[in-house]
Amino acid sequence: MKRIIGGFAFLLGLIIGLIGGAALLAYAYQAAGLYPPDDATIKFIARERGWLRDDV
Repeated sequence: MKRIIGGFAFLLGLIIGLIGGAALLAYAYQAAGLYPPDDATIKFIARERGWLRDDV
């Protein structure tokens, strides 16, 4: 049972670490001015994820 809980905790930590690391890296790029997001990029991502509808 400890092994299952340990494995689950490892996977959960791995997922949280990857997401947090990606967010931190994206923030660092934006803060350094290397990747300034523009409106077209934000709208494209929103459309791809289904967050933005064109008919509204």
